[in-house]
Amino acid sequence: MLKNFIVITLFSLASYSFAQTNHDARLLTRYTSEELTKIEESNPEEYAIINHALDVGISIGDFKEGEGKEIKFDGVLDKDPTKEHTYISLGIDLINRYQYFKFEGSNKIVVVRPKNLILKIK
Repeated sequence: MLKNFIVITLFSLASYSFAQTNHDARLLTRYTSEELTKIEESNPEEYAIINHALDVGISIGDFKEGEGKEIKFDGVLDKDPTKEHTYISLGIDLINRYQYFKFEGSNKIVVVRPKNLILKIK
């Protein structure tokens, strides 16, 4: 009986430890492993959103003034638009509306998708 208890305890500890280190490394630039585990356990939908948004949360493209709709920009980013980015690497928080940012010194913009649509995007 004691042997079974020890085996179960060790397995549980190993599983818990693995769960804490199984987060996407890109999330770890903003959150600690402990914070992510807590979010994952207490609010699984929020965890799914912040995780999935790493891949589908933003789009970077060219912007030509005067073409189509006028865009109200939320700010200017001092980052290299030719590098791989996520909403986290750009220092952007997800909110429930589209956000638009210019990249300083270029014709590139980033479109940030609304938080409430992230899980609907494949």
